[in-house]
Amino acid sequence: MTIDHGTRPTRSVATAAADVAEYVSHRLGALCAMVPQFSRYAAVSALALALDFTVFLGLNGTIGHPTLAGVAGYACGILLHYQLSRHYVFDTGASAKSGHRRFGEFVASGLIGLAVTAGVIAFATGMLGVSPLIAKVLAAGGSFLGVFAIRRTIVFA
Repeated sequence: MTIDHGTRPTRSVATAAADVAEYVSHRLGALCAMVPQFSRYAAVSALALALDFTVFLGLNGTIGHPTLAGVAGYACGILLHYQLSRHYVFDTGASAKSGHRRFGEFVASGLIGLAVTAGVIAFATGMLGVSPLIAKVLAAGGSFLGVFAIRRTIVFA
């Protein structure tokens, strides 16, 4: 006795290639649509980072504790970043979230960035012997990308 499993439809190479091209086109379109928002976010981040570094350098020069200075600078940057982000980067009107909830999520995402910042600075200065300024630059880059992804997909979604 033989079991007939039926015939499977076969896809041509051209159909598969067309599907892949459509997928890639869709993904590239979504990426291109994100470029203006990412550019505004980068500008806002640069301003917040300038405040962050100003506080960091001032405190580190005064108290000589790079990790604490990095945390204080980052916290000041978070407050400035939120105000600018909600006005210039993200469409807060498109969200059903309350302002209080959105601010709470923003701060929570900032705390993730803060943990990354503190960890990178502590590791780079303590374990690798890197200068505090270089450690701060490394921390800023890592937290920038991670926090943007969180804010775009969760906080302001």
